[in-house]
Amino acid sequence: MSNILFLDKMQQVIKSYDSNEFIECVQTKEITTNASELMNDTLSASLPFDETIKDASYIAVNDTKEQEFSLYRILTAKDEDNLLSFEAVNFAVDELDNFIIKDIRPKNRSFSYVINQLLSDSGCDWVLGVCEPIKTVSSTFYYTSMREALKTLQELGAEFTFSIEITGNKITKKIINCYNQIGKITNKRFEYGEEVLKIVHQQDRTNIVTALIGRGKGEEVGDGYGRRIEFSDVEWKKSNGKPLDKPKGQNWIEYPEMTKEYGIPSNGKMLPRKMVVTFDDVEDTSELLQKTYDQLAYYCRPLVQFSTEILGSDSIGNTVSIHRGDRNYHYQTRVFKVVTDHVNGRVQASLGDNLSGNSLNRQLSQVQSNISDLDNNKMTWYDSTEIGKYQDDIMRGAGANGGSIYMVNGIEAGVSQSRETYEQAFMDGPKIQDSQYFMIQNNAGISFKQCKKGQWTTIQDVHNGASTTAWTLDGTFNASFIAAGILAGVLIQGVVVKSIGTNSFFQSVLSNGAFSIEQYKETNNVDYTKPDWQKDVHGGKVGEFIGTYDGNTKKANGSALINYLGYILSINQDNGKGSSTPVFQIPSNSTFDNPMYKLFGKGTIYDDLEIKGNLTANSLKVNGRLETKELYVNGVKIDTNGGGNSGGGGGGWNGQYPPEVTSDRDKRYWQIWAMAIGAGFSKQAAAALLGNAQGESDANPTADEGGGRPGFGYGVWQWTDSSGASSGRVYMINLMTRAGVTDNPDTIIAQFKLLMWHAPNGQWIAKSSYPYSWTQFMTLTDINTATQAFVANFERPLNGHPERSTWAQEWYNKFVNLEIPSGSGGYIAPISSPITVTSEFGWRISPITGAQEFHNGIDLVNGNPNTPILASGDGQVVQAGSNYYDWYGNYTVIKHADGMYTGYAHQSRVDVAVGQNVKQGQQIGLMGTTGPSTGEHCHFQFMDEFYPSSSAHFHNARDYIKF
Repeated sequence: MSNILFLDKMQQVIKSYDSNEFIECVQTKEITTNASELMNDTLSASLPFDETIKDASYIAVNDTKEQEFSLYRILTAKDEDNLLSFEAVNFAVDELDNFIIKDIRPKNRSFSYVINQLLSDSGCDWVLGVCEPIKTVSSTFYYTSMREALKTLQELGAEFTFSIEITGNKITKKIINCYNQIGKITNKRFEYGEEVLKIVHQQDRTNIVTALIGRGKGEEVGDGYGRRIEFSDVEWKKSNGKPLDKPKGQNWIEYPEMTKEYGIPSNGKMLPRKMVVTFDDVEDTSELLQKTYDQLAYYCRPLVQFSTEILGSDSIGNTVSIHRGDRNYHYQTRVFKVVTDHVNGRVQASLGDNLSGNSLNRQLSQVQSNISDLDNNKMTWYDSTEIGKYQDDIMRGAGANGGSIYMVNGIEAGVSQSRETYEQAFMDGPKIQDSQYFMIQNNAGISFKQCKKGQWTTIQDVHNGASTTAWTLDGTFNASFIAAGILAGVLIQGVVVKSIGTNSFFQSVLSNGAFSIEQYKETNNVDYTKPDWQKDVHGGKVGEFIGTYDGNTKKANGSALINYLGYILSINQDNGKGSSTPVFQIPSNSTFDNPMYKLFGKGTIYDDLEIKGNLTANSLKVNGRLETKELYVNGVKIDTNGGGNSGGGGGGWNGQYPPEVTSDRDKRYWQIWAMAIGAGFSKQAAAALLGNAQGESDANPTADEGGGRPGFGYGVWQWTDSSGASSGRVYMINLMTRAGVTDNPDTIIAQFKLLMWHAPNGQWIAKSSYPYSWTQFMTLTDINTATQAFVANFERPLNGHPERSTWAQEWYNKFVNLEIPSGSGGYIAPISSPITVTSEFGWRISPITGAQEFHNGIDLVNGNPNTPILASGDGQVVQAGSNYYDWYGNYTVIKHADGMYTGYAHQSRVDVAVGQNVKQGQQIGLMGTTGPSTGEHCHFQFMDEFYPSSSAHFHNARDYIKF
C-alpha cells in the first residue's frame, strides 16, 4: 500500500490518501534512449470526487524511504460523473526549467562541484544528494535553464533522479541525485513460470556490424579526398586487460565471436561485417580506438527487449537476468521502464534495450558519421553496406581553403525515399556548421543560399533554406545575379516595334560606359538579311519616340531619356507627334557641391520621407508666386507654415509642466514658453513673447488698438470675449481659416500657430527702429531688444510699451532654469504605427525549438521590415551590438531615469553606442531578424535589471504602453 498526498499551489499538503482509496493510480518511469533527455516520469490517477482536492496543484507518491516522495505537477484535472481524474508529470523537470543559469564555465571540475555551482547560480532551492560520477566537466552554461544543464551533464555520462522530503504538511527538501547509472547490478533472476507471469521477447537485427574502421579528425582537404587519422599503429591485447585483440598495422577492430555468429559467409568461413565510423573532433589515435570500440560494442549484437509482468517491483535501472529455458532466453539486462499500479500492486517492467520510438532502427548517423536521416524502415544488409561505402566519401575537399562539396541523396534532402544523388551542395567551410555561403546544383538549376555561420547544421537545413535560382537548366539566367563587372560592346538588335503605324527596327549598344538606342525606319530599299543592313538605312538616337500616344485619352505609353540642351538629363513624355513634356530634369548648372533637380506633375510617395533641409512657406512656389500649400504625409496634413522648422504644430509643447509651475496663470505662460523654445526661439525671444502677452491679456484683455485697428497682440494670446462682438476676435478667426489652423481658436496652441503663420506672412515688417526680420527676432539674445522689436514690428501700437521689457525679464528669470519635461512622462512604442503584436509576453511554444519557453518580451511589426527602431524613453545606452547574447542578435538596451531598462532585439542595424544619451523617439537602429528569428520584428522588453537574474525581472510592455 502506498501513501499518496495532494498539495496546493504553495506545495503545502492538503490531504493524504492510501492507494486503496483510488480507482486508478499508475506511475510510469522510463529511462530514455536519448542521453540528452531526462527520465520520463508520469502519474495517472483517479478517485471519487472530493471537494478538498479538486483544485490541487501537486501529487506526491512515497518511494522506498519513509519520508522520501516523488512529486508530480498536475497538468490536467477532470471532474466527470462524480469522479476526479488527474494527469501529472514529475515536477522537477518542469520546475528546473524556470531557473536560469547566467554564466558558468567550469574547466576540469568534478560533477559535484559543477552541480552545486549551477544550483547556486540559478537561485533554486534544490540540493545535491548522491553524486557518483568521478569524471571531470569542461563546458559552458550560458543563460540556460537548470534542466538543460542537467541534460548536458547526462550526455557527459550521468543519470539523474529527483525526490522530495515532506515533514508535517510541507516540503522540507528537494533533492537531485546523480549516478553513473541509475540502479544496481543485482543477482535477481526472473524465471518464466515463477516470478515472471508474462514475457514478450523482441529482437532487432538491424545494422549489425562486427568490425569497425575508425577515422578521426581530417589532417587536410583539397585534393579530392580527406586524410583522417586512424589507429593502425595502436596495439591492443586482451592479455594486457584490453577488451579485444587488435594487432598493430590493422586499421579496424573486430569482435571475432560476433563475426562467427553474424558475419558474411564466404568459402566456408565467416567474414567480418565492416563499416566506417568517423569522429571529426578526435585527434588522438588511442582515444579514437577506444571510441570505435565503444560503438562496436553496441552495434555488434542484436538489440533485445523483454516486456514482463512481475510479482513485486524491481527498481528502475537495476541490472537483472531473465530466463526462459524452453526458448533458450538467458539474458543479463537492465530495467529501463517500470509501470507501477499502486491500486492492485502490479508492476510491469521492460528490460533490455529500449526499442521504443526511433531506436528500432539503429542508425550509424547517431555516431557522428556525417550521414543523416537514413531510411525510417529496416534496411537490408546491402543498403547498410552501401552506406558504409560512400559514408567517408560524402564530403570531399573542393580547394585548399577548406571548402567542401556534399553529394545529397533524396532521403537526406527530404524529397524522396531514394539514395540516388538528388543535388550537390558547395559550401565555403569544411562542414555545414562552419559554412555560411552555399551553391546548390539540382534539377532546377543553380542557386545560391546564405545563413549565419552555425545557423544550419544539417543538409536538410541547407536544402530548406531560402534561395533564388540563378541559372535554370534550360539556360535562363537571372540577371539580378550580376553584381559587378565590365560589359563592353554589348549589342542588342533585330527587334521589331510598332509605332505610329510604321514598322521600325532598333538596336541598343552598351560600350565604354555609353548606352545608346538607335531607331531605323523600315524601307523597301534595304536587304535586311545582310549583316550590315544598318548602313543602308537612316536612323537616329532614340529620344524622338519610344512608346505610343493615345490622342483620345491624351495619355502616353512609354518615356524617353533625352539629353536636351541645357540639361544633364531629362526624362520626358512624348505625344507621338514630335513634342514632349518633361517629368524629371537635372539642369546643366547642377554640380557635385550644389546638386539640383526639377520634378513636374503630381506625385505620390509610398514610403518614409525625410527632409534634411528647411521646408517653409518661402520654399513653396506655384507658377513663380509665393503661395501657402498643404503637405500631406500618409494622409495626415502637416502644417508647414510654422517657420523656424516647428511644423506649426503647437511649437513643441508636450502637455507637461515642471513641478515648479503650479498656478493657472503660470501654466498659461509656460505653454507659450515651451512652444516657443520648441519652435527654435532663443530663451530671450521666448521671454519677449511672454512680456508682450502679459501686456495684452493681463493688462486690458478686451481692448483693441482703436481706429479700426484690431488688437493683434491680445488676439493672439487670449480672448475673454467669445461672443464674437470683438472685431479683433473675428479678424483673428478669419486669419486662422486662411492659415489652415483647425484647432479651437480659444486655445493657446491655435493662437501660437496663427502667430507662426501670421508673423512671416505679412504682419512683421522690420521697421527701421528695430530692423530685424522675423527669423532674426527668434534668435535675439537681448531681452529688451527682443521685446521692443516684437512691439514695433508685430503689434505696431499707437504708443510704446517700455514696461513690457520689465515683464519679459521677470518671466525669463522665472523660467530660464526650469527643464522642459520630455515626452508625455511615460514611454512610447519603439516603432511607428500601425503596430501589430505577433507574440505576447509570457509562456509560449518556441517558434524556433518547438519547446515551451518564457517569452521575456513582446514582438512587434508594422508592415515595414526595415522600419526605424525608436528609443521608448530618454536614457543612456548600456548595450549596443551583437556582443550580448547570440539569442538576441543585434541588441540595444537603454537605462532610464526611473530605474527601468528597455531592450530592442534582432535589429538589422544599430545606430547608437554604449554610453550615448538618447532622447525619447530618437532612432537607435533598424528592425531586422538577426539572431534566432523567424522574420523581421522588434523583440521589445522592459526589465528592472540589466542582466535579469530570473524571469521575474522582466515586465510586460503592455503595462507601460498601449498597443
